[in-house]
Amino acid sequence: MEDVSKKAQTEVISQAENDNATCRVPDSERKGFLSVAFVAAGYCICMSGLYTGTAIAFGMSLKDAVIAVLVGNAVLSIYGGAVGAAGAKEGVASAMLARHSFGREGSKVIGILLAVVMLGWYAVQVGFFGSTMSALFPGGGILTSQYVAAAWGGILMMLTAYFGYKGLNLLSYVAVPAIAILSLIGVTLAVKGVGGWSEVMNIVPKEPMTVSAAVVSIVGSFAGGAAAQSDITRYAKDAKTSWAGTVFGYLVANSFVIMAGYLISAATGESDPPVAFLAMGLGAAALLILILAQWTTNDNNLYTGSLGLANCLPFTKHKIVIVTGIAATIVGAMGLADYFTTWLSLLGVGIPPVAGVIICDYYLLKGQKYEYGPGTRYCKVNIWAFVGLFVGAAVGFAVHWGIASINSLVVSIIVYYVLMKMFGKTNSGIIGESIED
Repeated sequence: MEDVSKKAQTEVISQAENDNATCRVPDSERKGFLSVAFVAAGYCICMSGLYTGTAIAFGMSLKDAVIAVLVGNAVLSIYGGAVGAAGAKEGVASAMLARHSFGREGSKVIGILLAVVMLGWYAVQVGFFGSTMSALFPGGGILTSQYVAAAWGGILMMLTAYFGYKGLNLLSYVAVPAIAILSLIGVTLAVKGVGGWSEVMNIVPKEPMTVSAAVVSIVGSFAGGAAAQSDITRYAKDAKTSWAGTVFGYLVANSFVIMAGYLISAATGESDPPVAFLAMGLGAAALLILILAQWTTNDNNLYTGSLGLANCLPFTKHKIVIVTGIAATIVGAMGLADYFTTWLSLLGVGIPPVAGVIICDYYLLKGQKYEYGPGTRYCKVNIWAFVGLFVGAAVGFAVHWGIASINSLVVSIIVYYVLMKMFGKTNSGIIGESIED
């Protein structure tokens, strides 16, 4: 009995050190609203949010911009919230949620898909970080040269991903308030410089953009991240905490950073937010925002990618983070990632249908109850889950109305639900059986 107890204790310690990558998060490690909200906010606050605000600044009035930002982030909150709540209730990451819908072997394909997309974006962001640092500080010497900055930036971002949720949490507690304060200072100076809020309200867009087009841009920019929301919220103490943290991340934090980009660009006429900060004499603020905004999002990209691979490779998450982080940093620093950004964007349309199948399976077919642990039975591959995924993705690519990522999400839910109702009871299309050790 004593040997069994020691073995069980060793397994618990091992899983904790592995950030519970392939098991349920224990109740003792669950977090409250503040922790989940800050990590979710850190995930959302990135340079792309500022640039999204810049993009709509030259095409929309302030009133229309506020409407578009709130609607877009409400959509992300609902979509990411549903996935996140499932992860919180079951205490597992996206790739493990996929075991019940796609099958034990099928979920490995999903883990690899998530890893490819997230690690690809990690490499792209590392390269972007290096080129932006070089452009902002051309006289900074070798430290801010494009390739060197990309290298140390990638290593910096890898550190918090290595320490798992605790690392993300600690960084977010520091970075989120800092970015918020510096952005508020930038907005205040920009608005004051243009003559006050009345002048901002009267700015006439040069290239009009519709509210619907702006919503498409906002949702599309984070559709892939919302599909993997459970990688963060699996540490929430319950589904309500997960929902609240997710809504805070998108509807509050993401809305804030997009509107900050909008106001700074609308008031200054500058299309590059960091350059606008420099023009206002906020060089240190530009540097901090650049580093922190990239760091808090890109470590999540690496974190999510490593969780996906941990579901299908016989290595610890820490080892996966180190190897994949270094490889992606090298690719990003060399500028090679620029050649497949379009491909990654296309793959991004294929991620929401994964979430669609999981949402349908968990909420509509399985009554919000999954089993995990030794003795749990899964099928090896569920053909209908992949059919739902492929049909949803095909519609997302082919239909040029509305929001591609949401179209693919909704269609995958409908197709998977219909197919499972037609063939699920007879186990037609359900291949093999796998029992968890």
